[in-house]
Amino acid sequence: MYAVRDLVLFAALTAMAVAVIASLFPVREGPAEVPVCSDCAFKLVGPYVVKQYDSYAAIQLGGRQLARYGWAYVNGMPLLPGENATCPTAMYLWVAAGNLYVSCDGAPPKFGRFIAGRPTLVIDTLGFCDSGCVYVTAADGWGEVALPVTFEYGALHYLKTTPFWFCISGYPAPPSDGVYYFAAHFPGNSSIPPLWAEAMITVSTKLVIGGQNYVMLQSSDSSDLRPTALKVYNLSAYWAKGQSTARIYVNRHRYFDVDNKGALLDFLLAWEDCLRCGSSSSADLYVDEVWRLWHDGRWHLQRLNSQGGFWHEVRLNGTLIWVYNARGPKMSYLEWSGTLARVQFASRDSGMNAVFEVKFERVCR
Repeated sequence: MYAVRDLVLFAALTAMAVAVIASLFPVREGPAEVPVCSDCAFKLVGPYVVKQYDSYAAIQLGGRQLARYGWAYVNGMPLLPGENATCPTAMYLWVAAGNLYVSCDGAPPKFGRFIAGRPTLVIDTLGFCDSGCVYVTAADGWGEVALPVTFEYGALHYLKTTPFWFCISGYPAPPSDGVYYFAAHFPGNSSIPPLWAEAMITVSTKLVIGGQNYVMLQSSDSSDLRPTALKVYNLSAYWAKGQSTARIYVNRHRYFDVDNKGALLDFLLAWEDCLRCGSSSSADLYVDEVWRLWHDGRWHLQRLNSQGGFWHEVRLNGTLIWVYNARGPKMSYLEWSGTLARVQFASRDSGMNAVFEVKFERVCR
């Protein structure tokens, strides 16, 4: 009789103890519910914290580490070392290839489409031919990440953090012809191996210069060159010598002062509208129309002087832009993009009509 009663009492006490223990560790909340795996998915409810360390991520409860993984991502973005992640209610977790993906709303990571991995280091040279700039970035599949790198440009070395732009002139500007070498190096740490990227770019400009009734001059020339109507002074020849300014004599008495605009192509156009007007020593030769043409990533054409007794007109790429001593457009400055600049001069003395044309192509390879 007593044996049966004792057995029933023991069973009741055992059931009560199990209930108490279960209340202390509810389902999906206890440490035993945190798996250590390389590929799995689970849900946690409670004050769990995901913390990213330098070389691993950990799930913690009450300051105690329950499991470790590779790297932690929250809503697709990687945690930085020292950062924590929590959820107000449930925490949904996926483990793939040892990395931990956390979501507070249950939205799964984009497995099979866009899985984060080790960062890659890239030097993007797209647009270098126009801007002289490269873009250095590190990305792990989810987006750009900040990495301290040593960046090399030629013999120069810089300490920078990705992502960043680097312009060889310090600001966006078309590069001169030449060979450009860039390299970026990340030394590695406990979680990311060393990374290296390099790029070598050859920049060349192919020019085709032509026209009618013009002469190309590499320095100041005050001579009377008629019947040649148009003097074209190559100002780039001055800038190649390191000069910042130049004085160009178009005849024995008249000159134009110009400064270095840092352009790839730079010309002064001085035109005479009359074959037999004035003597060779006249101060009025080659000043009827004086324009400056340059290219610094875009074309620019600027009027410096107009005079004379004849009517004359100037056309740019076939469009009438300037008329002197007659009714018509009065555009003294134009700017445009493209590979062609064709400037035409015409007057009543048609024998002095002239054309200067420049076609160019920038090649990066």
